[in-house]
Amino acid sequence: MKSETSMKMRICYLLLALLLTTAASAQQNPQYSQYIFNSMSLNPAYTGSKNVLNLNAFHRSQWTGIEGAPNTQTLALDGVMANDRLGVGLNMTRDELGAQSTLSIYANAAVKLPLSENAVISLGIAPGLVQYTMDGSKLGIGDDPSIPSGKETSIRPDVKIGAYFHTPRFYAGVSASDLLQYQDMDQVEPERHFYFTTGYVLDVSPFVKLKPSVLIKEDFNAPANIDLNGFVLLGNRLWLGSSYRTSMNLIGKAEGEGIKRPTAVAFIGELQVVKTLRLGYSYDKMLNGLGGFNTHEVSVGYYFIKKKKDTKMLTPQYF
Repeated sequence: MKSETSMKMRICYLLLALLLTTAASAQQNPQYSQYIFNSMSLNPAYTGSKNVLNLNAFHRSQWTGIEGAPNTQTLALDGVMANDRLGVGLNMTRDELGAQSTLSIYANAAVKLPLSENAVISLGIAPGLVQYTMDGSKLGIGDDPSIPSGKETSIRPDVKIGAYFHTPRFYAGVSASDLLQYQDMDQVEPERHFYFTTGYVLDVSPFVKLKPSVLIKEDFNAPANIDLNGFVLLGNRLWLGSSYRTSMNLIGKAEGEGIKRPTAVAFIGELQVVKTLRLGYSYDKMLNGLGGFNTHEVSVGYYFIKKKKDTKMLTPQYF
């Protein structure tokens, strides 16, 4: 009886692991809600756009309540040099889902080309290394030769590219990730992803500003992920807003044309505690079959300001 129960538990755990792995394949890259406040992980051309040494840390717990559900940590540091014409940065991410985990590090560089007094276009590149790990011991099955009994690790190089245009009130960016493909890898091969972002800030009153924005994430093999965002800025210190996330067939889909699947709605806030310190939090409510499992994300940001440096740029930061 104990042997039969143990076998059932192993099968259930294996099915759960396979479910999570399938979700990982669909999701591919780590998901964030607070990219709105720092987009360097999506677009290397964003590097150095704040014209000050800028540190950001994120932690995201996705689908809380499910064992082995995704959890992600990111640490990003970027700044400027060469008379503010060159942005440089470092982006590190750890992402774990079930028995699979990835650890990545990218070195970002962005050349900033002024188009006018208030308009800048940046061209960015981010070469990096990605380590993939499969820990077979977490599957609870030790007698299957197709499943590793311990950890199996592989490392591959990768590169991201992007372009980013902005004025004091408007921004737009395009970028691509996972550009290097390795078809002989044993791990799930990440698809190339292409991103488009844009947003605008307008005055509602001297105390209130409104920022609508959109993010489109496309890989041309599945429905595109679309984020529709709306935020208000109160007193140049407190951001409050929401993001509606859905998937929709946009380009090159021969099957299921026009299908639309709501995924989640996120409620997001960020407080500029002082000029140098920012704290953020988001709560994602799932709108699909995972409606009973929610997601929490926290972030901390810090500006390293030189005493003699003009800090007017820090109040406020719209993008």
